Amino acid sequence: MSERFERAAKMLLSRRLKNLLRIDDTIEIDREFLTCAEYQLFIDQMRAAGKNRQPDHWKTERFPPGDAKKPILGVRGSDAEEFCEWLTQQHPAPGVRYRLPTLAEAEEHPTDKQVGCWCKDADKLVIAGIDPAQWQAWQQKFSEVLILNRVLSNDINRDHYCDLNGDLSRDYYRDLYRDLNGDLNGDLNRVLNRDLNRVLNRDLNGDLNGDLNGDLNRVLNSDLNRVLNDILNCDLYRDLYQKIEADKASDLLLIYFPLPFVIVIYHLLSEIYEQVSKNRKASKSINLDSRECKAISIKYANRIDEVFPRYAFLVLLDERQQGRMPVWEGIRIVRERVE
Repeated sequence: MSERFERAAKMLLSRRLKNLLRIDDTIEIDREFLTCAEYQLFIDQMRAAGKNRQPDHWKTERFPPGDAKKPILGVRGSDAEEFCEWLTQQHPAPGVRYRLPTLAEAEEHPTDKQVGCWCKDADKLVIAGIDPAQWQAWQQKFSEVLILNRVLSNDINRDHYCDLNGDLSRDYYRDLYRDLNGDLNGDLNRVLNRDLNRVLNRDLNGDLNGDLNGDLNRVLNSDLNRVLNDILNCDLYRDLYQKIEADKASDLLLIYFPLPFVIVIYHLLSEIYEQVSKNRKASKSINLDSRECKAISIKYANRIDEVFPRYAFLVLLDERQQGRMPVWEGIRIVRERVE
């Protein structure tokens, strides 16, 4: 950061703090959204301390040229809170702190309806201030992008609707590599090496094949085969394969590309154990009672709960980097006098 830029950004921030809107004797709220230039001060100081706090959809560590006075968007909720703590330290005053607005404060003092701001609603971080019709349109657009919203609409996605507000308030990205390289890969290897091979290759193709010919074969041969065929044959996946072959695939795409298959495998195993739990002879053949089979089925269903939000989050970041989805998570600050 150049000294000239730093001086200009600090001047903008100081001017902002002098023009807060007074709500009552103890609370003042920001009239406008924090700008890229002001937030860059925070980014650069955090980077000097070895922490990355730039918005996830940025491809560099600085805002794009010409965006200095535009609202900073795409900030995580936890980073917005950390910015307020940083601001309190940068502009110390006895009995004064900076924080995010409450949901009620943001709704009572609205601003640009095309951008939202992070707020606290009880103990939750939420986005407020976006026009409801606009928010619904964005939700619909993103649902159309998610392949699982179309392909598994009657199975997985009935219980996994993507809540953009809730998903973006969580730090999926920071934990992603741990999950993919650790727990998730471990689970998948255990699935492929133990449960899938044992259940499909030995039990289902052997003694259990006749026992489960009705319910289980219907699930596997009809429902799940349809899902797999739809995924492999859909236009989106043909486009992904073409991008990968042409070396034009984004880093994010390469990360989330396998996740739908992981989800389908978990769904497959959940359905298998669900069907086995309903057949006493079948469950006895694999030395498990119906209660144990049901518990395993629920375990794999829960795995989907863990993977699907991360998949949706990565897709959203990729869409934003490619300029196909808007960014709306901004920051407004509140100055509060505390005893």
